[in-house]
Amino acid sequence: MIIWSRWGLLSFLAIGFGVATAFGLNALLDDRIQGQLIGATIFLFAAIYNLVLAFFVYPRLDKARPVTYTVPLPQPIKHPNGQVQTHAVRPALDSEGRQLWTQPRSTLFFIPATVLWIPCLLGAVVLAVLGLVSG
Repeated sequence: MIIWSRWGLLSFLAIGFGVATAFGLNALLDDRIQGQLIGATIFLFAAIYNLVLAFFVYPRLDKARPVTYTVPLPQPIKHPNGQVQTHAVRPALDSEGRQLWTQPRSTLFFIPATVLWIPCLLGAVVLAVLGLVSG
């Protein structure tokens, strides 16, 4: 089962980097972060990494592309280099003659990767509140 589409794997790795950063920070602080606060720290770093991906990486990777289709040629074309072309690529047009474009989306667990930082940040806030209330 694939849990991501397109570049959603980067968001999955960003969550892993959030875990590594939080535990690394906890090791530097001599295990001062305890209980739910370590979970809040993990989600906070995961949210920061996913926010960077959402604003700087995904707009370049998930840019709009023209929609095209292939049609068979009535007669094959032989090029000077010896290749034979049997199909042509045409742009898809709407009813008014404008070219159609598609906007691909990267996802992780069916959540668009550009907004994945929001659930991570909400998880960090909830765990931080629970950690501060209970401890």
